[in-house]
Amino acid sequence: MNNLIDFPLVSSEYSVKQLLPEDVEVFQGLYDRCTDFALLTNGVAFSPTAAREEFEIVPPGKTTQDVYIFGLFDPCNILSGAIASLRHYPDNRTWWIGLMMLAPEQRSRGLGTDFYRGFEHWVSMQDVTQISLCVIEANDLGLRFWQKMGFETTRKTPPRQYGIKIHQLFVLSRDLNEVLPTAV
Repeated sequence: MNNLIDFPLVSSEYSVKQLLPEDVEVFQGLYDRCTDFALLTNGVAFSPTAAREEFEIVPPGKTTQDVYIFGLFDPCNILSGAIASLRHYPDNRTWWIGLMMLAPEQRSRGLGTDFYRGFEHWVSMQDVTQISLCVIEANDLGLRFWQKMGFETTRKTPPRQYGIKIHQLFVLSRDLNEVLPTAV
């Protein structure tokens, strides 16, 4: 694993490393462990190419060079979580989080908070002022997590198809000039 970028975590023995396209098999293993999230979102298991698509599918006007995926590794160097992001999207002052996922056995231990805070600190050094993301309406836990991280809903989308399910999305943003909430 060629680690170009990493960022420290505050309170854990876990480490963060940038994932690159050659790490797709390791990343796909995390997708395969997160079937519960796939069923919530799409109603079916993730595609065997889901990890590769995170590296390759970008919105108009962006390139694969704008994709930054960070892996959260446990003390045994096993991928336990990931944040997939897109720099300068939808504008030059914003980074977009397309996915934040933790393996089921790693949830509810404070790792998500630590991982996100490390990511946010790193992003804030990239001369941007905002992070944005979407949460499907059915993901109550995800929505509460992001709200605790200081994100505010900016709008709600019309329903759209995800796999065999239909969801509305909450679009959330966080102004990086605001102080991050204390521990949750």
